[in-house]
Amino acid sequence: MTCVAVFKWAMNPKDERLGVDGSIKWAANRPEVGDDDHAAIQVAQDANPGEPAVGVTMASGEMAFGAARGIENTIAIEGLDALAQPTEIAAALASAIKGIEGVTAVAIGDCAWQPMVPSLLAANLGWPCILAVDAVRPEGDGLVVTRRFGSGTQDIAVSGPVVMAVAARREEENKPGMRAILTARKKPVEKVNAQADNASVFEVSGVHEPEARASKIFDGSDPEAAVAQLVSALQSEGVL
Repeated sequence: MTCVAVFKWAMNPKDERLGVDGSIKWAANRPEVGDDDHAAIQVAQDANPGEPAVGVTMASGEMAFGAARGIENTIAIEGLDALAQPTEIAAALASAIKGIEGVTAVAIGDCAWQPMVPSLLAANLGWPCILAVDAVRPEGDGLVVTRRFGSGTQDIAVSGPVVMAVAARREEENKPGMRAILTARKKPVEKVNAQADNASVFEVSGVHEPEARASKIFDGSDPEAAVAQLVSALQSEGVL
């Protein structure tokens, strides 16, 4: 059984800049490591502790993130536009995963930057997708996947291939040091061409800034008057 960990595949929306003419520019024109990526790697490793997980990432920037966390072989996808749509990202990831022999589980971050991709990836593979995954453990010939459910968690028994969208509960606690990162950069990276030509795409009809609301500033020189103005404003907004 081979498990795949997908990491560094989404653009950080904080790098997006919207011009007055509606044009979009990016401060960093490449995918970044997401907040859930370290947890996705851990889940992929936990799904099959006896065999190192295979990493899949985009061929830009630092590609040793997975190798520094126990992944021995990484596949890097080349040729996908940094601004590719979710459908194209999912298609490229699915194509790369299909090229790996014996894959039965894929762990990918439940990413707020591109929330559609895990489900679209599962659709491209023809596998079920479990969202908000916390942990996984092998049991018999399958897996038991723990996901967040309401105010608690739910254990799901899985007997076939599955895509697990992992949501980290906290930041990575034990990050690799510089020596581990330098060693990781020597591990093998196989580059493959992105296969997303047949993916459906959305047509963007326009871009605009979020609607802004005027701010109300109260003169604090008279505290009692400022409080009265604040209460009046809250009442007019229906808050009080």
